[in-house]
Amino acid sequence: MKGFNKKDHSGSKKKSNIKKKPSKEKLIAQAFKLHAQGNIIEAGKYYQSFIDENCNDYRVFSNYGVILCNLGKLKEAESLYRKAIQIKPDFAEAYSNLGVILKNLGKLKEAELLCRKAIEIKPDFADAYLNFGNTLKVLGKLKEAELAYRK
Repeated sequence: MKGFNKKDHSGSKKKSNIKKKPSKEKLIAQAFKLHAQGNIIEAGKYYQSFIDENCNDYRVFSNYGVILCNLGKLKEAESLYRKAIQIKPDFAEAYSNLGVILKNLGKLKEAELLCRKAIEIKPDFADAYLNFGNTLKVLGKLKEAELAYRK
């Protein structure tokens, strides 16, 4: 039996009561979990904190962009998606989502180009075709829009 403040002579290592700071990856995983559960306020706080600490994870920028876009903060979301693309140039989802934002901001030509880029990167990306079709429709390119929708 072991008493208070006595050495453990069993040879096993004693566990420390000092808690280690969670790793950045664990904190990012926690932010993703909160986001997936719909707790966007807390997830947003995590994402903003990572960005303030000069995080260079494209997923953080993209996910925070989703939140800001849904809150109607399109300019801020645009900036985050551009950063995600800068970090990961082959990230089709970011191109497609940025295309939607630019369409909504009236930057139709650039939105069209970004949707095309998303499809070029990931030819089986259904959402990109939908976003592309929506952009083409607004541009008055109805035949092309129909083709995109059918894809």
